[in-house]
Amino acid sequence: MTLAAPNRPTAVAPLNTTPEPDALQALTFGAPARRLFGVWHRAAAGRRPAGGVVLCNAFGQEAVRSHRLMRVLGEQLARRGHDVLRFDYFGTGDSMGDDADADLDGWAADVVTADAELRRLGGVASATWLGIRLGATVALRAARRAPLPPARLVLFDAVVDGARYLSALRQRHVDTLQAAFSVAPRPSPQRRAANPQRYLDEALGFALPATLRSQIASITPAVLEWPLAADAIVALVDPGDADGRALAAEALRQPPRLRAVEVRHGTDWMRDSAEQSALVPAAALQALIRQVGQPS
Repeated sequence: MTLAAPNRPTAVAPLNTTPEPDALQALTFGAPARRLFGVWHRAAAGRRPAGGVVLCNAFGQEAVRSHRLMRVLGEQLARRGHDVLRFDYFGTGDSMGDDADADLDGWAADVVTADAELRRLGGVASATWLGIRLGATVALRAARRAPLPPARLVLFDAVVDGARYLSALRQRHVDTLQAAFSVAPRPSPQRRAANPQRYLDEALGFALPATLRSQIASITPAVLEWPLAADAIVALVDPGDADGRALAAEALRQPPRLRAVEVRHGTDWMRDSAEQSALVPAAALQALIRQVGQPS
């Protein structure tokens, strides 16, 4: 399943040379065979330029669940003078491609492409990259390869244990099927899940192709590719989350390259609704804005 719309935009509307506060500009960019869809939050008029920010989405259902947070974050940063670009990786959202094309290395290249586009649009010399969940891991991957590295990396609830992440996706997928088809003939999805070869290629309606599964499975704290910038990486971690605790421990081994900031928010990004948590967790939103605004 892909979130791509049947008719994707093929042309970019002329840019407004006198943007209004909170103005949004939808656009496509990138190579003809790999066009990406994005939304540019233009810095509010009259504000001192504060630099650019590239927002890197999560994967699958987590991207859907965190979409509102990313939009509000883009709006809030633009009001503070930042030019912000939200975008869809190749094979996701409204960008070209199918979700069967998902590939972490390709998505890392998309981050670099988005960074170049934002610098062109906003006239900024460099940008902060902010990623959530698997998007944070993608941003790290991209920063090691970028010809112009980001001024700052902000990682929010990053995936640092790929095997555990895939296991959680699979279990949530099976639980969702069980709830949706509780009156279906046996064997039930939960019984079928006892076969380790079942429910591997899809997660909550999004494809998990073999290449992507292999790339995610290889992610561990020990092999995360930390960029060479010495003091420009900040990880926002929830101590109630196993990945958060692992990343906080990694920060102790990476000084001064990595700094961990504790943010308790309790959000389950794999759920399809806020349920008992806020749709836009205020503590996380405020912490992200603070970390983007701090000098490197």
